[in-house]
Amino acid sequence: MDTRASLGHTTMYTRLLLTTEKPSPTDAYAGGGAFLPEHIPWPTCAEGRALFHLMAIPAHWFYSQEIAEDFWFSIFIPVDVQRHTHLRQLRAGEGTSEAVVLAYRRGAASRSRCMSDSLERGRIERVECLEPDDDENLDSKLDGIDAWLQSPLTWKGGRRRLMLYGADIDDILHSHKGVLSDGMAYLFIQDQPDFTLGGRPGAFFLQLG
Repeated sequence: MDTRASLGHTTMYTRLLLTTEKPSPTDAYAGGGAFLPEHIPWPTCAEGRALFHLMAIPAHWFYSQEIAEDFWFSIFIPVDVQRHTHLRQLRAGEGTSEAVVLAYRRGAASRSRCMSDSLERGRIERVECLEPDDDENLDSKLDGIDAWLQSPLTWKGGRRRLMLYGADIDDILHSHKGVLSDGMAYLFIQDQPDFTLGGRPGAFFLQLG
């Protein structure tokens, strides 16, 4: 069910609270490598460099438990911690960016392949907010009303389900402050999930103010 409201209307929303608390095996988290099974290759950029693991989210956040089972989504992005040239690579261009979204069954151990991967890992919690939502609300959140920093984004494979404010990530990944600048990132995933190995079940875009 689409929980978004039309622009100009208000609705309650689910805020994402990012904390430095240690996540349990069932918690969504930011940083800290990914529990990718060994048979799934670590995603790389066009030049062959390993991407940075930004966050992992259980699929039941978006789909019923019957459909989601024990699948997870992970978001991987290119990172340049010195010059931040990667910010351009995360912008939407013809419906794509250089971020990679993978769906998988959680493996037994955390893996890391990116030289700049953060050892820090923080928990991501869902908090039901009683305040009204609107198109100017820049909280990190699930569903709710779209709040674009620039022009509206679309993805032909699905719709926007998560918004992530860059400053919220800074509070967890101290070694990667500014990894999303002060921008807003948007996760799009399929309405009807396809967890086929090698597929692209989602897209991730960044907008800067």
